[in-house]
Amino acid sequence: MKAAIQTVAVVLIVASTALAKRMAPEKVPPVITENAIISVPHFAEGARTQNGGVLEAHDPETKELLWRIEVYKTPEDKSLEKDVQHVFIKSLSFDRSHKLIILSDEKGRIYVLNLETKKVTRIE
Repeated sequence: MKAAIQTVAVVLIVASTALAKRMAPEKVPPVITENAIISVPHFAEGARTQNGGVLEAHDPETKELLWRIEVYKTPEDKSLEKDVQHVFIKSLSFDRSHKLIILSDEKGRIYVLNLETKKVTRIE
């Protein structure tokens, strides 16, 4: 009987811990252009202030940061836990002929980044 109670307690603890936090976002493969490797850093580090919504371009040879663009801003609701409010980029692709980066986020919104002007447009 004691073993059964301990087993139930462990299962409840593990289940409550799993439900308390959201799963980490899936890694998004980078896009490689003629001049840069464009990637999706999910979590804020250094100069980045929010989790999600950011693209970075690095030099393919030196790995030096070329530019960073905040594609969208996620407003923070102080009454909710931060981790449930993050909106991460889910997919990334490159339209080579038009020099456009197309991406979508977890809410299903689609954005286009013009690599020549660095202008971001939400299309859906």
